[in-house]
Amino acid sequence: MADNETFVRDLFQAWNDRDYDSIAGSVAPDCTLIEEGSGRKLQGPDGFAQLAKAMFEAMPDGTFTLDHLTSQGDRVVVEYTGSGTQTGDLVLHAGTVPATGRRVTVHACDIYEVKDGKIQEGRVYMDTGAIMSQLGLTEQLQG
Repeated sequence: MADNETFVRDLFQAWNDRDYDSIAGSVAPDCTLIEEGSGRKLQGPDGFAQLAKAMFEAMPDGTFTLDHLTSQGDRVVVEYTGSGTQTGDLVLHAGTVPATGRRVTVHACDIYEVKDGKIQEGRVYMDTGAIMSQLGLTEQLQG
């Protein structure tokens, strides 16, 4: 079995490869992923796979680059940069954003509890304000 760092590196490669089966297979059945800030919760393998599909439908050219990864025991902390062009509807916790054609780059940090080769629990810290600004949504709110 791969160590936890390799496991998470492989998971990010699966995201970039659009390998939804591997993404779902990396998650324990009772796993909960919480987006801190929005409070949105994703449950189990289906929740992870649905998130990936929705993200890549909104940004078909989307990619994730690992910036820093730290592993200690069962905990893995990964800082990464996600980028893509929003050419499809983007589903956010606050609602759906119609395609804008704008390019988005966002920095994020995930913390995973990994046991027995599966993510048991995860927390996502993402700058959703930067996403909204890059998509032009903050301009609409100010208008």
